[in-house]
Amino acid sequence: MNQYDFQKTLNRYLSGQHSPEEEDFIMEYLKANPLDETPVFENEKEVIGRNLKGRVLRSAFGKTLFQRSLPWLAAAASVLLIAGTWFFISKESQSETFAAAETDNRNELVEIRNTSGKAHPFTLEDGSVVTLKKNSSLSYPSHFGNKNRTVYLHGEAFFQIKRNTAKPFIVSTGNLVTKVLGTSFNVKSYDKSGSVEVQVKSGRVSVYEGSGNGTANRNGVILTPNQRIVFDKKSRKMELSIVENPLLVIPAAETEHGFSFADIPVKNVFSALEKSYGIDIVLENDTADSCLFTGDLNGLTLFQQLDLICKSANISYERRGTALFVQGAGCVD
Repeated sequence: MNQYDFQKTLNRYLSGQHSPEEEDFIMEYLKANPLDETPVFENEKEVIGRNLKGRVLRSAFGKTLFQRSLPWLAAAASVLLIAGTWFFISKESQSETFAAAETDNRNELVEIRNTSGKAHPFTLEDGSVVTLKKNSSLSYPSHFGNKNRTVYLHGEAFFQIKRNTAKPFIVSTGNLVTKVLGTSFNVKSYDKSGSVEVQVKSGRVSVYEGSGNGTANRNGVILTPNQRIVFDKKSRKMELSIVENPLLVIPAAETEHGFSFADIPVKNVFSALEKSYGIDIVLENDTADSCLFTGDLNGLTLFQQLDLICKSANISYERRGTALFVQGAGCVD
């Protein structure tokens, strides 16, 4: 069960609509997963610290649900309620809709759901912009806490995060947690998919497993622009690679030659591409040192550029993880 489903189960428990099996599950889950060891719960614990003063929790309709003196059970209630009032926005004569959940002072989380056939952007209270892809949903607090900005994603979204070094932005998918200070990246995590994918457009992103009781040996990596990670939910393996269509991180005009070359050593051309895309290009031998390249690479993708260079210099390249490796016989005099 992922975090989102756990919240829904807890919501049923708090409203008195739970089954005995669900109550047993919640008790066992909280005993096995201390919230003080889970970074994505910091904001929720702050909220509950205020709301449970006097050890009384009231429902959305003002009725007392329970009183407990056990500190860990009070903290458990910090896993926020999900209860939305739905409305639909649609254009006339179109069948596609974009649905979102409103929130008020009775609710802790807002859920927004995209049921249309195209992506829709919206802005969070901190100024961050989330472009929610089709068949996706995002849950987030109506107000972020003092320590972090945590949201919960089902599906796919592109995030453009407003930088705030004091409050990291955290995207939880249940399987993976993506943590940033301020950057742009894409997360794809559909419930029925066997994997989770994170791609970085700008900045640095910390990606790590969302499961586990402790944080000392959490499985994770740091991603930089034009890198991606694919996490297999079953095997829990992470595969690092270059994105399919790398984008410029530094304009070509800021390199020595731009992307137009005239009798320039091939190794210098590779250096220009390396700087422009932020991707390591490793020359495994010196056979291409004497090769010169002439050509205009403007308007081509990175891999089209590499194909053209390698063809002219009688060399080849291959992708290995997040780097490119070049080898071959080199130029023939």
